[in-house]
Amino acid sequence: MLMISAASFLSTTVDGLAEAPAPHRLRMLDVRIGPDYLDTLGADLPWSGGTKYPALLVQDGVEHPVKFRYRGMYSASHFLGNKRSFRLYLKKKSPLAPYRKLNVINPKSFNMVNNHLGLWIAGRMGVPVPYNEMVFVRLNGEDMGVMEMYEQIDGNFESIRGLAKGDVPVYKGDYPPIVDRGLPEKRTLWRSADNWEFEGDADRTISDAKLRALVDVIDDSTLSIPTRRDTLSTLIDVDAYARYLAALLVVNTKHMDQYHNQWLVMSERTGRFQPVFWDALLMFPPEGEPLYFINDALAHWFLRIPEWRLLRDRYAYAAMRDLHHSGVFMEEYDRTIRSIQPSVLADKNKFGHVTLHAADVHRFSVAHTISSFAGMRRTVNGYWDRLSARLSANTVEFSENGELHVRSTSEAPLRLTWAATGVEVPLVIAGSDTLAPEAMNGSWTIVLHRELGLPEGSWDRPFANWQHYVVRPMDLTLRFPDGMPRKVTITNAITDEEIR
Repeated sequence: MLMISAASFLSTTVDGLAEAPAPHRLRMLDVRIGPDYLDTLGADLPWSGGTKYPALLVQDGVEHPVKFRYRGMYSASHFLGNKRSFRLYLKKKSPLAPYRKLNVINPKSFNMVNNHLGLWIAGRMGVPVPYNEMVFVRLNGEDMGVMEMYEQIDGNFESIRGLAKGDVPVYKGDYPPIVDRGLPEKRTLWRSADNWEFEGDADRTISDAKLRALVDVIDDSTLSIPTRRDTLSTLIDVDAYARYLAALLVVNTKHMDQYHNQWLVMSERTGRFQPVFWDALLMFPPEGEPLYFINDALAHWFLRIPEWRLLRDRYAYAAMRDLHHSGVFMEEYDRTIRSIQPSVLADKNKFGHVTLHAADVHRFSVAHTISSFAGMRRTVNGYWDRLSARLSANTVEFSENGELHVRSTSEAPLRLTWAATGVEVPLVIAGSDTLAPEAMNGSWTIVLHRELGLPEGSWDRPFANWQHYVVRPMDLTLRFPDGMPRKVTITNAITDEEIR
């Protein structure tokens, strides 16, 4: 209650002291709808969230016909307070072409941009993301304030981006639709292909069969790792999913889970499914900052495949070098703040979650926004410092006596490389496993992948929610039946840093 009272006080005093702000740097979104329509919708929220009415989008004095509906469930910030989220349905030719459905969302956080910036990070990492833009909204001549506008994904997701000639199969994984003014039970998406809602007009014959096959692979706990790897690789774009899971780690979010915020796009180029990074929420972390967070049943198996896990880790470390070590993200962060600053000062209608209780959506002030900007900067820098340190840590000990004994309490896999003295592939016995080295630049090389497990008491099932893997310490003896190499170079397989 104290937080709510403070928010109310600051919103009327601090915001009221703000001088006339500079001109907007954000796009002005001017929407007009019949007052009777708006009153009808507003009187029955959240249940009216699926009802559409005709409206107008006005740009440069030109009126463009659209359809308008409020957003209903599930987030209370969509419909509580005076800044209500809505969706626009546009004609093919409009000022916002090529997009036909656009969400205009009340930002969830005081800083207003943590989802926007989370999507920016994922996009820079090569992950498919929806179009997203911060805008200043006027509704029927009244300032609604700063809101977040982003694409509602449909079958045209690839054609909009010049990657396909027409619609491709797209599936939405989210909470089930509202029926009879009540909230249905949540559904675990990967338990059934029927839990994924088809979007668009593409032919779905092949994609439906592939989705059912993907669900079957995820559900079958008896498959060996090689069989699971080979089968999954025919159904999903492995590189796209490695980037996606790396982005989850870098953005530090648990918001895509077993039940919602998931998309599958079957690429016209590969015939495989790829994910879309959706509703990112930068720094909405899983508890304990796990290195291997399991956001859903597909991740449960993906992260158990050693070479795929390493690919994810290398993408995450590359992002740390690009975004964090170089300062590129903070440059974008500061640019974003500058771009929204005049609009935030002009926004006297800021509403958001003031406490962790879903119903506590109240007015907040520019003081909250400024404080949240500073807090996000500290949080991102601190988390990325820790993540970089974990990925690059090299707590490793070695001993040799005709064989190589390796101990490690850090988490990175290790790469061993030695000079090739012949064309016949040598054998390496690591514990009870026999490894076949690969040829690389005149040398032989192997990767010692880490053993993963779940914390004590965890449920080792793909459908358990918000689980994570832990890395077991390495204590491994390697024997070389063809003779111990004269010199073995050992590197961190994630960073390529030489350890010895």
